[in-house]
Amino acid sequence: MGTTMADRTGLKIVGFFFATVTLAVTLATCMVVKGYADGVYSLEKVAAADISVR
Repeated sequence: MGTTMADRTGLKIVGFFFATVTLAVTLATCMVVKGYADGVYSLEKVAAADISVR
């Protein structure tokens, strides 16, 4: 009775893909946090259009 092993090449490709996505999300998050820290972005309320149904 043999054991079935996963394809190591496939696992490397999947691991590389997830590492790339993780790095991209981390960099984007850092850029947004730095933007808030530098004052580029603001959480102040802005005037919104009145879209209430009458």
